[in-house]
Amino acid sequence: MSSTIPQGKLARSRVAGVAALKVSARTIQHKVKRPFMSDSAKTSSQQDMHDKNAEVLFKALVQLRGTALKVAQMIGMEQGLLPESYRKELEKSFHRVPPLNRVLVNKTIKQSLGKLPNELFDSFETKAFAAASLGQVHRAKIGTRQVAVKVQYPGVHVAIKSDLAMLRTVARGLSNQHLILQSLEEIEARLIEEVDYLKEAHNTQWFRQHVDMPGIHIPAVCEDLTSERVITTAYIDGGLHLDDWLATCPSQTTRNKVAQRLFDFFGYSTHKLKCLHADPNPGNYLFHKDGSITVIDFGCVRHLSDQFLEAYPKLLKAYIKDDPDSLFPAYEAIGMHYENPEEIYPQVLRGFGQWISEPFRSNTFDFAKHADYTQRGKEPMKNMHNSIKVNRIAEEFIFHNRTYYGLLQIFEKMGATVSMNAHL
Repeated sequence: MSSTIPQGKLARSRVAGVAALKVSARTIQHKVKRPFMSDSAKTSSQQDMHDKNAEVLFKALVQLRGTALKVAQMIGMEQGLLPESYRKELEKSFHRVPPLNRVLVNKTIKQSLGKLPNELFDSFETKAFAAASLGQVHRAKIGTRQVAVKVQYPGVHVAIKSDLAMLRTVARGLSNQHLILQSLEEIEARLIEEVDYLKEAHNTQWFRQHVDMPGIHIPAVCEDLTSERVITTAYIDGGLHLDDWLATCPSQTTRNKVAQRLFDFFGYSTHKLKCLHADPNPGNYLFHKDGSITVIDFGCVRHLSDQFLEAYPKLLKAYIKDDPDSLFPAYEAIGMHYENPEEIYPQVLRGFGQWISEPFRSNTFDFAKHADYTQRGKEPMKNMHNSIKVNRIAEEFIFHNRTYYGLLQIFEKMGATVSMNAHL
């Protein structure tokens, strides 16, 4: 793929619009033909529609990058929310984002900070060492101090609405569109914050001041080298990304300790700070030889309401006790009204509840023994999304659950044993 990104609303809208038209036309074509098909032909036609729409969507997302790609990654991480063909295509986007060229990097830094990189830093590596959906990161030096400079892709901040319009068009062709559309509303609100690196700098400093946990580190922000589109922080030396850290063959004891620290950070952020680092991409955690963890990228955070924090443990305990009489009032307390609860609980929610509460039923949960745990959750999650009539999803669930499931996938990869019920 070219390192050139469509900039400005018109250019990005053109890419998004072409993709949306293709998806819409194929969806309408399928609906027109559907009444005249046999059941097997309907299933085959629908699968073919999803496969081709997913391919169109992915090509557009990779071309646009930015918020379009970020939103797709967020939705793609939701268990059972998207058809498998969409999920598989979106998985590619986590690892296939080529970096910007040097000219665009220099231009962005000059526009954001008023000077070129060689005027701001004693040294600046033009080749990025990390690239993601919204921006890429470069090593630099100020004197002898190493820093990390994250540069936002051009045009990202002006394209949120047009990018989301494309994804909403895709969502309207899916069976559970109302849930996906609501998720997109919540994601849009977070993205507006996330593309403002001054907001990310504030979030980073806030967590750095409020998190005092053994083995959890948060880098300092260089405020004088930070703007809406560029953020500079201390460079954390010696930290490895998850796969590289696991390749060093840490002991089982170390893996258990590190996983517990991650989950305790999640629990502490939830219940004490009432604010989540809500991007569980494994690339946002750096693992050190001594078992400590550096948490980076605080662009996406989610504050949690007292109502949600009161209701969530009640929901889990109701599922553990197989107690629908306690479950539905807890859902109602956070604005989620289910139709026909006496029918949907035994048919759908009981199975989901047995799965979601499994790690909380004992003092510890062994993710090496249960390495298929998140995989087993896809079917009950899919059934719940597709079978249940609920008026809305509590907004906090969208990012709380996404963060939680992301951590579980990390624990599975570690093969770690974690105590989770202490945070009930």
